[in-house]
Amino acid sequence: MGTNMKYGDLIQFEQIESVIQLLDAGRPDEAKKLVATYVISDDMAERISKLMVPQLSFDDSVDHKGVLIVGNYGTGKSHLMSVLSLVAEDAAYAPMIRHPKVAEAVASIAGKFKVLRIEVGGLEMPLRQVITQQLERFLDKLGVSYSFPPADQELNNKESLEEMMAAFHEVYPDQGLLLVVDEFLEYLQSRKDNELIRDLAILRQIGEVTKHLKFRFVAGVQEAIFDSVRFQHVADSMRRVNERFTQILIDRQDVSFVVSARLLKKTADQQNKIREYLTPFAKFYGSMNERMDEYVRLFPVHPDYLKTFEQIHFTEKRGALKTIEAAMLAILDQEVPADKPLFISYESFWNTIKANSVLRADPNIKEVMRVSEVLESRVQQAFTRPAYKPMALRVINALAVHRLTTGGDIHIPIGPTAAELRDALCLFQPGVEDMPGDPAENLLSMVQTVMREVLKTVNGQFISKAPDTEQYYLDLKKDIDYDAQIEKRAEALSDDALDRAYYSAIKALMECSDDLRYPGFQIWQYQVEWQERRVERMGYLFFGAPNDRPTAQPERDFYIYFIQPFDRPKFSDANLADEVFFRLKSPDEDYKRYLSQYAAALDLASTASGGAKAVYLSKAQDSLRSMSKWLQEKQMTAFEVTYQGKTKTLQDWAKGVSLRERARLGPEERINFRDVVNIVSGLALGQRFADIAPEYPTFSVLVTEANRKQLVGNALRALAGGTRTKDAVAILDALELLDGDRVDPANSRYAQEVLSRLKAKGHGQVLNRNELLSGSSDIEYFAPIKYRLEPDLLVTVLGGLVYSGDLVLSITGDKIDSGKLAQLAERSLEELKQFKHVEAPKEINLAVLRALFELFDLPSGLAQKASQGDTEPVIKLQEKVSAQVARMLKAGSDLQQGKLGFWGQNLLREEEAKDWYARLDSLKKFTESLTPYNTVGKLKNLRVTPDDLDSQKKNLEILAAVERLLELVADLGGTASYLSQAEMVLPTEHPWVKQAEAARKALQDKLSQDRTAEHASEYRQTLGQLKKDYITAYIASHSKARLGVAEDKTRNALRRDERLLALRVLAGVSLMPTSQLTAFEESLNGLKSCSSLDEPTLVTAAVCPHCQFRPSAEQLELIPAANRLHKLDDDLDELLANWQQTLLENLEDPFTQDSLGLLPAASKKLIDAFLTSRKLPDPMTTEFANAVQEALSGLEKIAVKGDEIKQALLQGGSPATPDDLRKRFDALISDRSKGKDATKLRFVIE
Repeated sequence: MGTNMKYGDLIQFEQIESVIQLLDAGRPDEAKKLVATYVISDDMAERISKLMVPQLSFDDSVDHKGVLIVGNYGTGKSHLMSVLSLVAEDAAYAPMIRHPKVAEAVASIAGKFKVLRIEVGGLEMPLRQVITQQLERFLDKLGVSYSFPPADQELNNKESLEEMMAAFHEVYPDQGLLLVVDEFLEYLQSRKDNELIRDLAILRQIGEVTKHLKFRFVAGVQEAIFDSVRFQHVADSMRRVNERFTQILIDRQDVSFVVSARLLKKTADQQNKIREYLTPFAKFYGSMNERMDEYVRLFPVHPDYLKTFEQIHFTEKRGALKTIEAAMLAILDQEVPADKPLFISYESFWNTIKANSVLRADPNIKEVMRVSEVLESRVQQAFTRPAYKPMALRVINALAVHRLTTGGDIHIPIGPTAAELRDALCLFQPGVEDMPGDPAENLLSMVQTVMREVLKTVNGQFISKAPDTEQYYLDLKKDIDYDAQIEKRAEALSDDALDRAYYSAIKALMECSDDLRYPGFQIWQYQVEWQERRVERMGYLFFGAPNDRPTAQPERDFYIYFIQPFDRPKFSDANLADEVFFRLKSPDEDYKRYLSQYAAALDLASTASGGAKAVYLSKAQDSLRSMSKWLQEKQMTAFEVTYQGKTKTLQDWAKGVSLRERARLGPEERINFRDVVNIVSGLALGQRFADIAPEYPTFSVLVTEANRKQLVGNALRALAGGTRTKDAVAILDALELLDGDRVDPANSRYAQEVLSRLKAKGHGQVLNRNELLSGSSDIEYFAPIKYRLEPDLLVTVLGGLVYSGDLVLSITGDKIDSGKLAQLAERSLEELKQFKHVEAPKEINLAVLRALFELFDLPSGLAQKASQGDTEPVIKLQEKVSAQVARMLKAGSDLQQGKLGFWGQNLLREEEAKDWYARLDSLKKFTESLTPYNTVGKLKNLRVTPDDLDSQKKNLEILAAVERLLELVADLGGTASYLSQAEMVLPTEHPWVKQAEAARKALQDKLSQDRTAEHASEYRQTLGQLKKDYITAYIASHSKARLGVAEDKTRNALRRDERLLALRVLAGVSLMPTSQLTAFEESLNGLKSCSSLDEPTLVTAAVCPHCQFRPSAEQLELIPAANRLHKLDDDLDELLANWQQTLLENLEDPFTQDSLGLLPAASKKLIDAFLTSRKLPDPMTTEFANAVQEALSGLEKIAVKGDEIKQALLQGGSPATPDDLRKRFDALISDRSKGKDATKLRFVIE
């Protein structure tokens, strides 16, 4: 079924020039085409504009170096060099570049160079000779005369290049010289070591001269030569060249961009059709959905094709583009199939390789081809699933191609996984879409089936699968038929060999180590769970019969025997309670086959080496897996278990028992052979364990050999004061050391047994280790017949008795009593298990205990009660300790945080504060050291001397002093803080500020003497009075500086006063001294009003919240605000009178009189009326002001500032004679009147 679409309908196919020769750029007809057809991705554009162009430019800020363009065959390396060199040579090519960013970037180099292009592949002469000869010829053509010295006479290559550029610049002063070299890697690879070192020296020198000359060097290479293993032998020379070269990489993305943008160009409609075609198939592949844009852009080429292609190292210059082009030409007229996604994927390249005679001659390819032909013919003839045969053949081709991508090593064991084959080849099997479940997983299982069938068909030859990575690869040396070898060996195996193999398999299934304690015997220490007590018991697992086992090993709790199934031994079963026998009843043919294959494969592996050994071991593993599976299914009936003469199958032993539950398996976990053996052995031996240790503890968590050290460690850490974990509780509880949450060994039979043994020794005697533990050094128990406790559990019991103060534990170098419990956690379990002896603690020291109770304000009679075994004193002491520690923590913390500061100063000097803190710390440590003494028994070990108590008594006094001072500071701090603010509000010269400073000093002096704060009420009174005085002083200042309600009304009336309005109108007359009016209005507006402040407000805030009055920040007037307001009223009268007089004088001036006749009649009338009445009109009108302005317009106003007059009069110094002053004043007037008619001038003093 087809889609009725052909591949040609979905692509704007455009063929690409097969191989671009750099030298084509020298032909004008080719040149335009080269530039116009160069496709550039955004990434590539970024590299060209940011790396390449700056290196070619003449910009001095760039560290110029030589340039290497790195890209595989067919990646467009020569094309890029051609395009850049053409633009550098002729600016006309720049606009033809298709990428705008590059077109813009190359403007800085366009047309700036003369370009010499050379190809050096196949040349045999030294690099210096190639370059100098080519340059000489080129310069000659350009009309530049220069010859390099012969190589044997050359003193300095760099100087020669400098001289050459000097000669070049004489003819072309503004141009640079660009040398472009192609096929450079081919040339370097052909050179012998000694020649190569000389060539690299020249190359380095070229890189160095580009730094300061307008000479540029660009070369194309197939791989990054500085990192290449091919040049390791000249690594040092390479490193030095590297320092003077920049590498610009063309990578796969650039090639894929060219493929999609040129070769496989598509319209939007074509892209939509491809997307619609591919979308239904995307769910079958790992990342097609996420990479859909890439799949559409490159369709019908699979995106992974280029990745794989790039990894193939060929000797022939055959580019990816050309190969894709050929593949495309072949399918343009082919219909796109509707029922599967069909791409050009990398396995199709195998046919291209097979058809190429040059490639077939390559020894690696020849070897891969030989193997792939064998595999192909086997699949063609013997593949058992015809429907899958096309997929199988594609996979073989893919593995053949992949074999050539591993860096030249065709034997390395790596290849694609089944999932990678599915995705990279877009493998598909019609019908998979109808299967339920995950489509991608369904298709993957089909591919895995095909891979298994292929391996089966070729009998394991030539294809291998790496077990850890699931990768398939062609294994070119795997040409032995391993299965046949195994079958042959299996037929000749003896019963003894089969038994050995059986044991080998059981050893693996039972997870036994290779570390045998008794060489020559297959015996292991082994643990089986005693299920009733949830603990593992120690015994032995032995392969063989009882009469074969070694006798040297120490006795333990049980033996489990696996008896040989083929060469059965003869022995008499004594029906012992500690022996369990496992027999494989009658192995069926399947099991025998798996076992004999396993034995044969192991046997062959022991004599094989390398790859063959790995195959045999892998085959052995497969057989072992088959045996495991067989056991999984048949073990319950195939094995018989004999205990004390009773023989039953595993199934019968396990009747009525949930094996999964006993094995503690999750719902997803499968029970294995070892679990079944362990559980059934435990069931059989349960009574045996109860008989030998009837009073052994019962645990709430499973205690195993693997975890018991950790569990016991947790229990000991809990006794030492650490966290009481669930594990710790499980151990302490099982040993009966807990009474609820409290550690109390009084009810523990194990603890009481220890104490009764100690008591039996008599007063003052010790109980030695060997009187508590018996047995050999390997296996010791406490009370072996009754409790059978191991040494680690005994140590935990002893730890509980130390904790309760009933015992002192003596270990190497120390004695652990209840005061040294930390040792239980700090010493290793091994050290504790090797304890020396235990002893009773000393008696209580009554005198010290009395003093201790008194120190903490407790009745001293409690000491007597404690000595009689009463627990009340202990409880009271611990309560006091807790409360005391909390007090000390708070006091110490407050002291450290500087909370003993008062009114801006610390009450304690620095040394004193440090001393007090140290004393509090000492008191805290002492008090905390009493925490462990929480039982009467522990008080016997109290480590406190009368001297300790004396020094701590003094420290307690310090604690009380700190607390009292903190209380005082908290009490007075609010007022002091208020006063600190108040001091900043009033001016520094204010009497109250002086009063406050004196009071503070006096108060701080008193406080520094009064450590007990007994005069607190006096301090409170002083501060209270000071605050009252401040409020009084502030309100007085406030009243003086602010207007009240009535004055505020007066000020507002003054703002609207007719006199002020008249002056504002007259200010329009240019002759008027307007600065006087401005000053008046500023004074009026500068008066602030506030009538809301009262005393209660100032009790909480030091500043008026309504007007924020701060005397210290305002310019205070001597006269109260109300008086200043009255004065301003008088000033206004005076100002108006002055301005009236000024107008009269100027209007009556003879000069003005002459011009009055020229005024319009209305204006003249207004002026005449004023001159007659000698009073300003009321109300004042703008008409009058305009008339005056017009009348006085002939006069010129000269404003003089008061400061100017003062400066002029002081010119020449002071004191001065009247004449001097007169002259100085005249000089000022003359200066300001210069060039003007004095009769028309009017001076206004601002």
